[in-house]
Amino acid sequence: MPQGLSVTAEGATRYKLRSATPWGAEWRLQIESLPQGDGCVHKRPRRAWNTFLALTLFALILAGCQRQGPPADPAAPPAPETFTLAAVGDILLDRGVGRKIGQHGTDYPFQHVADVLSAADVTFGNLECPLSENGAKAAKPYSFKAKPATAQCLVRAGFDVLSLANNHTMDCGPRGLLETFDHLGLAGIRWCGAGRTRAEAEAATLLTVKGISVAFVGFSDFPTGGSAPSGDTPAVAFTSEDTVRERVAAARRLADVVVASFHWGVEYASRPTQRQTTLARVAAAAGADLVLGHHPHVLQGFEVTGDDSSPAGRTSLIAYSLGNFVFDQRGGQKVQGAILVCNVSKAGIVSAEAMPVRIEGFRPRLASPAEASEILARLAALSAERNTTMKEGHVLLPHGSDSSREHIGRTGQTGIGRFSHRHADSSRVGADRRSK
Repeated sequence: MPQGLSVTAEGATRYKLRSATPWGAEWRLQIESLPQGDGCVHKRPRRAWNTFLALTLFALILAGCQRQGPPADPAAPPAPETFTLAAVGDILLDRGVGRKIGQHGTDYPFQHVADVLSAADVTFGNLECPLSENGAKAAKPYSFKAKPATAQCLVRAGFDVLSLANNHTMDCGPRGLLETFDHLGLAGIRWCGAGRTRAEAEAATLLTVKGISVAFVGFSDFPTGGSAPSGDTPAVAFTSEDTVRERVAAARRLADVVVASFHWGVEYASRPTQRQTTLARVAAAAGADLVLGHHPHVLQGFEVTGDDSSPAGRTSLIAYSLGNFVFDQRGGQKVQGAILVCNVSKAGIVSAEAMPVRIEGFRPRLASPAEASEILARLAALSAERNTTMKEGHVLLPHGSDSSREHIGRTGQTGIGRFSHRHADSSRVGADRRSK
């Protein structure tokens, strides 16, 4: 029987045919049997059965001909496909962190945040140390050398791409850098900002996620050895305005979305330098949708930019510093960081949210409500200085989208947004890792 249609028998006297129209009104067809001369209703089974069948058939035909609703509006265009990108700050796997790994095992550094990181379609961070067995540490005050086995920490946490453009990547010289490439490659992790030659270091690293092509480029504002790299030796991509402009523009021609990572600024400074803002805007004007900053070891504010000089008038989001993430520094703002969660479409950044973390025992955990309130209040104030508004951790973008709430569930003790579980396409980079 079609939905909304009913045929009922009431005693032996009548049959009812009833249906609700698509607009909520109800119509009825009622047929009564004719009385005999004695005033009683004499059932005639064959006629009654035939009547019932006829009514049922009539109802089915009528229901099939009924309109199912008012005229439909023209189909709305489908929502654009998006993917989630999680970006974090400085990651050190040597020194105090290395000792913790030795004591507690491979999962130690990211144990409290691995589920959050792994739930993203793409996870990005700044690796602040070479992974080397045979390279010799450079003779300088702070020189790092992490064990190659610590690559599994990154794998198990779900990292997909790492920036190697920083002032510690060459701490074990060219040999240590080549070893780092080997170990990350075996782990299925990509990198940007360093290469076997200067050209390779400056080239974009390309991924395709849910049909969206993404280019990552990385730059360090601290030349290794006191000068910019040159020639055909292993190198880190050095920052200059011309290089940033050229390499970001080249990446823009290759991909739907461009992410530019910078190692820049002044350690422990809460506000970006003029140099940082200049480079960020050069990158944005050349086509970077997302600019990610590292090195200050504390959080700095966000800035949303977009002008006539940017490609197709696109909006760019700048995170001047994401602070520490896995690091063995102590106290104050050095133990406060954030996971920047972005929803990304072919048109660029759809939405962005900062998820505060606190570092304890040299590893991050999601911040408590009180800790998160403090961190977000400071981030909002710093961002407001750059004419950018934050609301409950969300960076307000010009188009007013807040679709990140469709992808982020509110769970856990902190009340801070956490990813709903998402699986990446087979076109994603790397092997199967954790929940990706």
